[in-house]
Amino acid sequence: MLCKYVLTVDSISYDIPKSCIQNWDEIKFSRKRSGLEGITRTFTSKFQFVGEAYDLILEEYLSKYLASNASITVYTITNSHTYEEFFSCRLDFGSLTYDGNTVSINSIDDSVANIIKANKGTQYEYSVDEIKDVYQLYYDRLPFNYYANYICGGYSLEDGGQYVDFSRDITGKTIFQSLPLEVVEKDLPESDSPVEINSVTLDTSVPAFIRAHKPVKVYITPEFNFYLGRGDVMLTLAKVDGNGTTSTIASWINTDYSGNTHTTEKDTYRPEQYRDVYAIDLQDGECLQFVIHDPIGNMNVNGPGKVYFSKYSLQVKWTSIASPINIDVVKPITVLNSLLKSMNGGKGGIKGEIASGVDNRLDNCLILAAESIRGILSAKLYTSYTKFVDWMEACFGFVQKIEGDIVKFVHRDSLFTFNGNKNISRSISDFQFKVDSSRIYARVKVGYDKVDYECLNGRDEFRFTAEYTTGLQVTDNTLELVSPYRADAYGLEIVSQKRGSSSTDNESDNDVFIVGAMLAYNKVIGKAEYVLERNADWKIAGVLNPDAMFNVMYWQKAMLKANAKYIGMFADSLHYASSDGNSNVIVNDVKLTDDFILEEHLVTCGDVSFTTFDEDIPQTDDGTIKIQKGGLVYEGYIKEVSSVVERNEGVKYDLFVRSITKA
Repeated sequence: MLCKYVLTVDSISYDIPKSCIQNWDEIKFSRKRSGLEGITRTFTSKFQFVGEAYDLILEEYLSKYLASNASITVYTITNSHTYEEFFSCRLDFGSLTYDGNTVSINSIDDSVANIIKANKGTQYEYSVDEIKDVYQLYYDRLPFNYYANYICGGYSLEDGGQYVDFSRDITGKTIFQSLPLEVVEKDLPESDSPVEINSVTLDTSVPAFIRAHKPVKVYITPEFNFYLGRGDVMLTLAKVDGNGTTSTIASWINTDYSGNTHTTEKDTYRPEQYRDVYAIDLQDGECLQFVIHDPIGNMNVNGPGKVYFSKYSLQVKWTSIASPINIDVVKPITVLNSLLKSMNGGKGGIKGEIASGVDNRLDNCLILAAESIRGILSAKLYTSYTKFVDWMEACFGFVQKIEGDIVKFVHRDSLFTFNGNKNISRSISDFQFKVDSSRIYARVKVGYDKVDYECLNGRDEFRFTAEYTTGLQVTDNTLELVSPYRADAYGLEIVSQKRGSSSTDNESDNDVFIVGAMLAYNKVIGKAEYVLERNADWKIAGVLNPDAMFNVMYWQKAMLKANAKYIGMFADSLHYASSDGNSNVIVNDVKLTDDFILEEHLVTCGDVSFTTFDEDIPQTDDGTIKIQKGGLVYEGYIKEVSSVVERNEGVKYDLFVRSITKA
């Protein structure tokens, strides 16, 4: 193609003949995709200048040293016989060499694509106060299940059992005494607990083993075998209200009274086992006691006594929900533009856009810094562009598309349409078809990284990594659609419970969470706020609290659906293999363990390459290209297209093949 060259030195432009560029016939331009995303451009990295251009470059360097400023712009002629810019780049004086005739200098690709490539892995820190949305998230919390396990704290026996001493009055009746209980295992709220858990000791004050600070229902499960050395005894589970009035919930008596003197031998008495669950409503100030008592009495049996337990356990369970809190949130578009500015050296000029109206899950998505959830002053958000990109792809199937100084995130499917088909009818050469095995996967991992909660509720969380197999044995590749941003509802709740904690550091503080929320007007406070989306279009089962569960829309099957055509490139279906979390979850009547059927594909795993002298290169990313060879029609999308600017070597194509049909 016919070209014109303009060398700009210190803001002054000079038209230079191509004879001033010694390697003019090596200047190469290409457009290519990095994976199945938008197309970017590249060009020759080194220019060799002679003649007038040599003098201009050298004079600039000698007068200004490293402050030198120059650029080269290449123009091509159009069908209307006018010139339009083909590409432009700055020159890197840090790479300058010369030998008296030729000055060699590298180009600086300051395109958006190159800026991103150089800085995408850098993790940046942002003050949430500077990037937060004007509205906060009203987080009305998630119900959590808690428990405390008690054992009897009496004296140990050689056979592994225990005994407890108790006293009788002169009539033989036992004095009310509390059983000595010790808490051996517990999972309690970090704050705002509705109950107080205590161990109790054997004394006449009859202390409580649990006390309520707000209305709560507790579930008591006692399990024990007991017998007496002599006489009778009653074990009683009782509730004491705020006025000190005691009411019996359950009693167990073991008696062998027949008027005879009883021996203390163990086999004389029948051990009895009790196991049941008692649901008890407690109001503020009410408590529960477990006492030793015998209202019958036996004057022939007085003085100290013993209760023997071959086993004893007592479990208390309850469900509670903490008080609502407000959390600062950040919109995804704000995070994107913050990252683009940081990668561009703190300067503006690069704008980020995210396509809306494609996926409601993304339109209603908010980003939360873990430090904001904890309520830390001057909270920070930590992320990199790579993490943002991986999250957008894994959760929503969105990929970047660079257009000039604009970085757009669009759904991958929109880059592979059937618009603007180009048929290359001229003769082609160097034809080759090959299967790209790097696009064939034996398994797919989808979801989020596993987090160890070390609490009972963690067993209910399902937004971790699930693994599916494709049934293919061609390769051992694994496609990972794993989001670095967290969507686990239980994890968010656990972090929120650390508000007010004396610890200033936590292993989750650098984490980033997402939530699905809608803006709503709160009449009580008189302003708008974000509220969590719960089960509007995402009916869930298989979890402890389905009505309160949120972030259901970010479960693994929705992630697979967002990437379905991409996965369809190499598989017809996915078969469940395993999950790091709760695999019993069901959303909209679809099980996590169900097969995932794939009915469409963007492209196949085949590539076709060829050379043509048709220099009319398509400028759109989503158009297909067709060629015919050997009675077959190959249709595909640009993977890479390149040409030497001023040497008639033809245009080289490498296509992702969408289909192969008979001519």
